[in-house]
Amino acid sequence: MLKIRYCFFIFAFLFCFQSGAAMAREVQVFLPIQEDVSPMELRQQALTQGFAEAVLMEARVMLPAELDESRSDLFKEYLLTRVEPYIQGYKVVSSQSTEDGVILDLDVRINKKPLREGLKNMGLFSTVMAPLVANVEWAADISEENLVKLRGLMTLTGIRNTQGVLPSLKIENGPEGTFKGSLFSEKKEWAYINKDLSVVWFNLWGKYFHQSQQSQPLRATRKLSVAGWFSPDAALEFDRVLKGWDSAVQDVSLAELNLQPSGVGGTWELRLLDDQRLEMLLQAYLPQRGVTYQLSGD
Repeated sequence: MLKIRYCFFIFAFLFCFQSGAAMAREVQVFLPIQEDVSPMELRQQALTQGFAEAVLMEARVMLPAELDESRSDLFKEYLLTRVEPYIQGYKVVSSQSTEDGVILDLDVRINKKPLREGLKNMGLFSTVMAPLVANVEWAADISEENLVKLRGLMTLTGIRNTQGVLPSLKIENGPEGTFKGSLFSEKKEWAYINKDLSVVWFNLWGKYFHQSQQSQPLRATRKLSVAGWFSPDAALEFDRVLKGWDSAVQDVSLAELNLQPSGVGGTWELRLLDDQRLEMLLQAYLPQRGVTYQLSGD
């Protein structure tokens, strides 16, 4: 629970907390005129493209390394029909219809928690640094279109297809136009049937990556103490910034603000994902603002 010392800090905190809302992702989208597509439909397509671009921007911040161009393109394409759960809200800053198409400028607020979980289930957190060696097999009579889609899913997830290893996924044609997937790991087996190949793929791999994450020890909570802020609003602005460093920390909470002889001090509790990246970010942000910091254990 947040502790704030000295009464006047309560008012400063309440004011600054409201002004410290998460920043929206700013995107601009242009879509050319398409035959047999109405202006309203074209605008909706541009809006969806903007949402997907904003989510991709946020995902790049969350992930501990950069997705290559092919995986970024595949991720954005995947989002075009599945982006809604990751959108918290948006504002159309400007909208222009020209003889060539439509241009939208958007501010998009991202729902970070489901996005982080989605990236984990898709395997992007696990494979962004190095591919997962796995065996993927498919039915001999799979169509060329679905084979292309399957290979795209392997690229997106970061699978290096290698025969004779575990985990192993087999895709077969199921009844009534469905796909049946069976995934085998060293510890467990899963199966799933759906008409959408992507749904089968991510349902099964999501279970595998979830199991892998569950087997890893939970990272201990660390404390970050920062002293020397000139005012409470500067400390609360850092709180907003720190919560945006998704590739370095998670579960960030401001535990205490207090008045010190050197200025305003604050203590944050967090789970450390990448200590080197956090140190780099802290060094880039804090010293130039004349404050000092210390990272400690429980």
